[in-house]
Amino acid sequence: MELFCGAGGMSLGLTQAGCDVVAAYDAWPVAVENYNHNLGGNVARVADLTDLLGIVPDLLKLAPDMIAGGPPCQDYSSAGRREEAENARLTLAFALIIATVRPRWFLMENVTTAAKSATWREARTVLKRAGYGLTESKIDASRYGVPQSRRRLFVVGRQGERDGFLASAIAVAAAPTPMTIRDLFGATTPAAVYFPSTSEARRSIWSPDEPAPTIRERSIRPLPDSYKPHPDDAALVANGFIYSRPVRAGRGVRTVDEPFPTITRTAWERPTARYLSSPHPADPVAASETAVLSIPQISRIQGFPVWWEWRATAKRDILQMIANAVPASVAASIGRVILDRESGKTTPAIEGRFVRWLTTTRGRSPQSAWNVKSLAGRARHLLGGRTFAVPALELAALESVEEFWALKKNAQSDLRQALRLLAEYQAEGHLRHQKPRQMTTTDAQPLADAA
Repeated sequence: MELFCGAGGMSLGLTQAGCDVVAAYDAWPVAVENYNHNLGGNVARVADLTDLLGIVPDLLKLAPDMIAGGPPCQDYSSAGRREEAENARLTLAFALIIATVRPRWFLMENVTTAAKSATWREARTVLKRAGYGLTESKIDASRYGVPQSRRRLFVVGRQGERDGFLASAIAVAAAPTPMTIRDLFGATTPAAVYFPSTSEARRSIWSPDEPAPTIRERSIRPLPDSYKPHPDDAALVANGFIYSRPVRAGRGVRTVDEPFPTITRTAWERPTARYLSSPHPADPVAASETAVLSIPQISRIQGFPVWWEWRATAKRDILQMIANAVPASVAASIGRVILDRESGKTTPAIEGRFVRWLTTTRGRSPQSAWNVKSLAGRARHLLGGRTFAVPALELAALESVEEFWALKKNAQSDLRQALRLLAEYQAEGHLRHQKPRQMTTTDAQPLADAA
């Protein structure tokens, strides 16, 4: 289920990943109406999420496997005053709901500055006391399927896990290069699917990663040489430059060969006279020469599909719903990472200088140290990718695996010892004090490879 669901961006992405969203809640009736209109099922309802006694009983009855949500970020946002007030307290309300309902998993999204807030420190304490291991990842949305350099904090929690248990898998899910505006609006799309539209105003090119339009008798044909993109998209790409109202004296003009900055409710605005007279020195062209984004284009940059219909009497409300949303493709990426770990398809990487610690602190030879690391990885494979905050529970879980008892006694002993040593290393805090390194595609190993 999703809290603070808005118009449904996160729910759309989690559904695309393979989750079943059974309930969603938000305090804004306009957003709830748009959610139900586009996603169907009347899943979303209007609710005051500060009224814990009013909402928690319903959530307890539903007993969800995961609760997701993006508590309001205005109090933390770099575009705001950064004064923690009523909106910030909704992050604590989110944590209190998690601690009371106790789903196996939770997923929270917010701006990156929330990670340093006093409210998040309170919320984090609540979640840790409730027994959740936390992965706190700061991601760039342009690496997760939208042409937007939107940096956000994603916190994933799972009962009983060690902190950081999903970090390597989230890092590996990132694309090697950012998605650009041209990638989304360009005339041709790699691996595109052609569904002839019934109107020249509608799109006929669809990505294989998004829901297809209604299938008709003449649907799904090879891309014809004569196909032309939507006129608005073609004009944008032909112009080559887009203006975005800068935040805190940033650059206002972007080329179509880079991501758009973070979508806000002012993304449609043209440059002011003040900006035109004093542009940013790094702007590649004058802001007056840039293309104008339409609401459908802003919506797609934020990850909403072309078939999405916005319902609101005020343009400001539509833009606010778009800006507030979690891009669907980002939510889908994180959702797939969660489902892969839930099903045991991936194991967490053994990060840090574990081998070096074994040689310098435990007196192991280099070969012996590498063998211990390999055995620890094998143990995590047998555990289905689970890690445990309590070492005794980790060993107990290992000994409950049937495959473990099929091994010879000395192999069983070696696996136990490898897990104990890894737990000692992690307890000494080596992971917290070393410099972060670049993740690689081997960090979140599929179980077949880890075996």
